[in-house]
Amino acid sequence: LIDIHKLAAWAASLRQSPARHFYILSAYLIGSVLVVPITVLILITAIVFGPTIGSLYSLAGCLIGAAVTYMIGFFLGQDFVRKIAGAKWQRLERKIGQSGIIAVATLRLLPVAPFTVVNIVAGAFRVPLRDYILGSLLGLTPGILVTNLFAHQFENAVRNPGIGTILILAALVGITAIGTTWLKRRLDGV
Repeated sequence: LIDIHKLAAWAASLRQSPARHFYILSAYLIGSVLVVPITVLILITAIVFGPTIGSLYSLAGCLIGAAVTYMIGFFLGQDFVRKIAGAKWQRLERKIGQSGIIAVATLRLLPVAPFTVVNIVAGAFRVPLRDYILGSLLGLTPGILVTNLFAHQFENAVRNPGIGTILILAALVGITAIGTTWLKRRLDGV
């Protein structure tokens, strides 16, 4: 359902809009409720604001979306969420049940489940709000920074296609793949 060309055009048109801050943060709020992949929202934010400010807005938007969907899970409760999620979410439930800042950060670092699902399950299982917010902050920040850098470098490679920009982009992709694989292996037992 997501058309990348339309999203890129929308993001580019937002660059000049004085209301872009409101639109972007609203997109995170609505997108989180509608289970829009968070990476798409982060990429759009990077296009609109650039890598530095984009990272800050991405983090703020992710935390806003995470808080709202956490509250949805909190009010729905464990039984309702278990019924909807079924057996396939037992691993997520076990990790969420560990609680603590590190457990939440681990869930954010590894793609165990979609962003919204993690938020709703965390709320339903009453993960302490302080642990949830701090863990989310710690776990989301590396991915947001890498995604914003990637978007910026990808845009550079498209605008100025030279061997240097393409090599930097390839290096970023390679480092991200290696880092993700290493982290997954390291944290799989956690």
